[in-house]
Amino acid sequence: MHVFVSGATGFIGYHTVRALLDAGHTVRLGVRNPGKMDALNDPLGIDTSDHVVGEITDEDAINRALDGVDGVVHTAAMVSLDANKADLIFETNVNGTRLVVGGAAERGLQSIIHVSSVTALYDPLAPVLDESLPPAQQTTPYGRSKAAAEEYVRTLISDGANIAITYPATVLGPDDPAMSEGSQGLAIFYNYAFMRTSSGMQVIDVRDLAEIHVRLLEEEKSGPYVVGGHYRSWEEVGLAMERVTGRRLRKINAPGWLVRQSGAMMDIAGRFVSIETPATGEGTQYATQWVVADDRKVREELGFYFRPLEETLADTTRWLAEEGHIKPRWAEKLDQFRSR
Repeated sequence: MHVFVSGATGFIGYHTVRALLDAGHTVRLGVRNPGKMDALNDPLGIDTSDHVVGEITDEDAINRALDGVDGVVHTAAMVSLDANKADLIFETNVNGTRLVVGGAAERGLQSIIHVSSVTALYDPLAPVLDESLPPAQQTTPYGRSKAAAEEYVRTLISDGANIAITYPATVLGPDDPAMSEGSQGLAIFYNYAFMRTSSGMQVIDVRDLAEIHVRLLEEEKSGPYVVGGHYRSWEEVGLAMERVTGRRLRKINAPGWLVRQSGAMMDIAGRFVSIETPATGEGTQYATQWVVADDRKVREELGFYFRPLEETLADTTRWLAEEGHIKPRWAEKLDQFRSR
């Protein structure tokens, strides 16, 4: 299968490219920065000659990218919490999805994946987050843009298009080109302090998510697929990090209401000053009032088993240390945890 991957130098896109190649497929990379593409792939000997440079809102570039491919994985998005960029965020995430996913559907492709997020289904009153939930109400420009893209893709599916939507929870793993929110959070826990609060964290390893993308493409699956991974309370996450590293974390206790109040204050500040932080009203609600994502469908339909959380934490920690994001001492005792 010849597959176009948008956002091929992003965290999920990069690992999806590698998983597709490992499975024997060929890949066309969608990138904005060919220099970054070469820096990521050349050390691994990955052939990047088949690539298209351009924004996902560039219709000519996307048409070239879709010509002659058998499948599409749309991972590209503008992730920003800056309210001053609302129009650009909407243009990129909604119109980009229309060009990439809509264009693939118009061509009659049967292997298409739109990568969303389980937060698109977030309902604090739901017993679990699963495929039966409607898109959630969003308050940030980024959230609203993703919700609009979500509605568009669901309409395509209702009209008969064969499209799978994946809803990953927090994505962790090594080789994160842009230091995504999950990697940033883990680095903060190591470098400063680990916060124990209400609720917990749900983690999917980026390599597992990439493998799921390959299987969904190969089996021409359609419809929603929640990919939650392992849920642990914050207390359990901290203990797992200490078990993996063999070191004690500096821990602080913060009641959920106080964390959410700080997020609301950041929202107010963001109206006047450009701030890029995950500690928004929405972000702190997810952190303190998380609802477990039920990924039974992906496990049963694909027969998929997620790698242990400790393996993901160890590999992510090792990479963070190698790249200088955390002190080397956090990675000195990781040899007992090896990737499968």
